[in-house]
Amino acid sequence: MAPPDDTSESSSAEIVTEDGKPKSSKATEANASNPNLINLAATSDGQYVIAVTDEDKCVRVLRLCIDGTLQQLSRRSMPKKPCAITLTSDESTIICGDKFGDVYALPLLPNENNNEHDPTSQSKTVGDGNPRPIAESFLPSANSKTVHTLRNQKALQHQKNLTNQKPHKNVATFEYKLLLGHVSLLTDVACVSVPGTGNAGAQERTYIITADRDEHIRVSRGIPQGHIIEGFCLGHSQFVSQLCVPSWDKRILISGGGDDYLLVWDWLSGRILYQTDLRTLISDFVQRCDSHELEKAGSKWKKPIAVSKILAVESISATDILKRHVVVVCERLPCLIFFSMDETGALRYQCSKAVQGNVVDLAYTTHQNCLIYAVDTVHQALSQFQVEDRNVWTGRVGIGILQYSAMIESWEVDLDLQEAVGHAVDSAPKDDGLEEDKAVGASSESLLYSLEKLRKRNQEE
Repeated sequence: MAPPDDTSESSSAEIVTEDGKPKSSKATEANASNPNLINLAATSDGQYVIAVTDEDKCVRVLRLCIDGTLQQLSRRSMPKKPCAITLTSDESTIICGDKFGDVYALPLLPNENNNEHDPTSQSKTVGDGNPRPIAESFLPSANSKTVHTLRNQKALQHQKNLTNQKPHKNVATFEYKLLLGHVSLLTDVACVSVPGTGNAGAQERTYIITADRDEHIRVSRGIPQGHIIEGFCLGHSQFVSQLCVPSWDKRILISGGGDDYLLVWDWLSGRILYQTDLRTLISDFVQRCDSHELEKAGSKWKKPIAVSKILAVESISATDILKRHVVVVCERLPCLIFFSMDETGALRYQCSKAVQGNVVDLAYTTHQNCLIYAVDTVHQALSQFQVEDRNVWTGRVGIGILQYSAMIESWEVDLDLQEAVGHAVDSAPKDDGLEEDKAVGASSESLLYSLEKLRKRNQEE
């Protein structure tokens, strides 16, 4: 396994094969210079952004400058492709999970005194001006003191004379620590700190909650005891793709994935507090927006459900009553599903807000009290395979904004912010070399709709 490396102030990513030579295909060259972003996180003050890029397996940290631009501070290539990231409660450490089930801890800002600056470590500078660890020459593990027979001595000498042996590579040049591991594909990770039990002055205890393809939600101790398992939350029958811990009650966990329902947990005890059905809500929405699509499936929406995002947000009504909302996004659905949550953790359905395309991501800004969602501008609504006509998706805005209206206690489109976003999108550089419609659809389908691939087939059950 090739060791990770840390590269600072880089403007692009480089993809290489195992022998260190760049891949030569045009698609790979394009991805290397402009890799796809698959995950984003940010500190609460908005000063730092953590981005995961797909093709080069890198975790990048960027600083938001005063002029609104992003300055890359570091680029760290992980051993395996990361699939989930979060921050510890003090926002000094990145918790990064990969698809092989391992969870690592990395400092948000790499220590300048770590071994990447060790003068004894060997490195070389490549075309982008960044150092890379160089490979050590091959040396057989045996030597003349451990080999005694004439036959073995000749074999040892033959190994020393070989020049085409694959070289060893140096260890990682940045600080990272393995915290825990799953035996299944990891899908999401959360880091939670709760007050300690016992005395009133007890210190907070930190936990790492992880989800995987095998329907498990695992509760482990926080750094540095992540290898100690505190318990499991077992209740899903399909993969778990999303974990959400509301800010107003850290002992509550909302989970969703490939099942027809959401679960609300007391995750410390592993007890299910509430279960709410999604399939009926989705069937009602599809019937309202596209009766033809429902006619093909019968009276109920029969396509598989995959929850891609769960957000828990708070807002204040006009009468100064605190409102708690849970917003859910599912793959291939052009809507946001809103619930309210009471003190017991019970979810009550509010509405399904239709948007102009399949929602692929969702974020919340506390300052403007806004929900910002990203829309698939390529594929038709309710589908991940049928590509829209080029005249439709090239003119469609890929970002939408909903703001909470305290007067009517509802989430409505903010026309001013929406117009500002539209101007920003229109002024962004356009790619003149657009691919064919089918090629665009195929490439974006694998990037935007990956959750359904987690669903097990009958022979895997």
